[in-house]
Amino acid sequence: MKNITIVALLLIVSVKSYSQTSDVIVSDRPGQTNPPTVVPVGIFQLETGFSRESSKTGDILTTNFLYNTSLIRIGLIENCELRLNFEYAGTRIDSVAQSSTVKGFNPISVGSKLAVCPEKGMIPQTSFNISLAMPYFGKQEFRPPYLAPSFFLLMQNTLSDRYSLGYNLGLQWDGSQPNATAVYSISLSITVLENVSIFGECYGFSTEKSATDYHSDFGCAYLINNNLQLDISGGIALNATIPDSFIGCGLAWRIGK
Repeated sequence: MKNITIVALLLIVSVKSYSQTSDVIVSDRPGQTNPPTVVPVGIFQLETGFSRESSKTGDILTTNFLYNTSLIRIGLIENCELRLNFEYAGTRIDSVAQSSTVKGFNPISVGSKLAVCPEKGMIPQTSFNISLAMPYFGKQEFRPPYLAPSFFLLMQNTLSDRYSLGYNLGLQWDGSQPNATAVYSISLSITVLENVSIFGECYGFSTEKSATDYHSDFGCAYLINNNLQLDISGGIALNATIPDSFIGCGLAWRIGK
């Protein structure tokens, strides 16, 4: 944990002073690959939605719901945003013998996104995202026994006026196992109309004692105006992993600009 703290401090010190402002809302929805753009100072941004994922093992069907997942982003200081994430979740297990459902809040997660460097030629726009899920809140069945940190590098290259390539690399802990999970994602985004964009991405999870999970998803975002965006997405597993598939939808709303 000491080494992690040192790395975080070095990244904070390395933050450059450059503008992240944009006339159009830039959200972390709907894909797994988060863009490096930081919310400007004084801006409040809400990103909220619903998702459903399912998996089947033998005769047992497990369905996980996020009835509401909400990320609050606040422009705290230049090139740094405060992040608060909370979710109301549910798990339903159906078998031949019986069915059961558990609903409640997941642990609250707090964190920050820090701008590290702007895009310059082949050098991608880069930010550092740190978060911490706390086991002190939420439904008992959904709480991990320990704090669950995560650390991600968020990068993006502009390929043209219509195409951009985003990619994330990170480590996350689940709060119950000492070993971290390595996470990667890569996403190609295409602006097909002035206010409509689509994306396709691949992402995966790898731990020391298990094979890598490979997933793929795709989606669409519709910009109603400069401060309001709607989205829909869906995905599948590319190997024998859990979940087998998921769907989701939501919106992002920016206030203060």
